[in-house]
Amino acid sequence: MRRHVMRRTTAALAAASSLLLSLAGCGSRPGEVNTATIPVQGVVTYRGKPLTSGEITFEPESIGVEAHGAIGPDGHFTLTSYKAGDGAVAGSHRVAVSNTSKKDGLPVKYKNVSSSQVVVEVAEGKTEYQVDLP
Repeated sequence: MRRHVMRRTTAALAAASSLLLSLAGCGSRPGEVNTATIPVQGVVTYRGKPLTSGEITFEPESIGVEAHGAIGPDGHFTLTSYKAGDGAVAGSHRVAVSNTSKKDGLPVKYKNVSSSQVVVEVAEGKTEYQVDLP
């Protein structure tokens, strides 16, 4: 009898735990992609000098779509995810810069988010970002 009660208690505890775990989370459904964006613009520099051309990419470290922006002659960029200038999803992003001018002298490692080792945190309430490539 004691074993029977113990099994029922264990089963009830397991069911309750599963229910709590399924209710926990950030309010989104499994597989749902975060589409809310925050406007992001700024300047990208290499060794303290603005890049003069290229494209900057912000890739979310968690769920979300990449954001891209053209780099102007003064190093300025504005990110786009879904529609022009809408920005990037909130959170931590790995950054890459590609298609730069040869005169900028940017090393190849910055062309890929996996090798650049540059991370930017996009947060609500902040729209201006300085991206310094060492």
